[in-house]
Amino acid sequence: MTREEQAKFLAQCKEFVLGMNRLEQRVGKIDEGLTKAEQRAVFKEVFEWLGATTEIPPNSYTREWARELLAAIGATAQYDKYEGSPDTYIA
Repeated sequence: MTREEQAKFLAQCKEFVLGMNRLEQRVGKIDEGLTKAEQRAVFKEVFEWLGATTEIPPNSYTREWARELLAAIGATAQYDKYEGSPDTYIA
């Protein structure tokens, strides 16, 4: 990997982390703008997009990671009181 490739990779990693931070902050305030039903509809739409998108290859780890991360972040918006899942796979 060249220095230029390393810099591009590092920039992508930073972009990802900053994007997740923005998402986490937005989800923390989601109750201010959306009802629980609207929140569920938004996350349903996102997960449907993840299942249908051609931007992310169907068998890539990226798609699975996105589902896991969105599920973990979205759980706080979906439930009045979320204390984690008894299923260790979901945690």
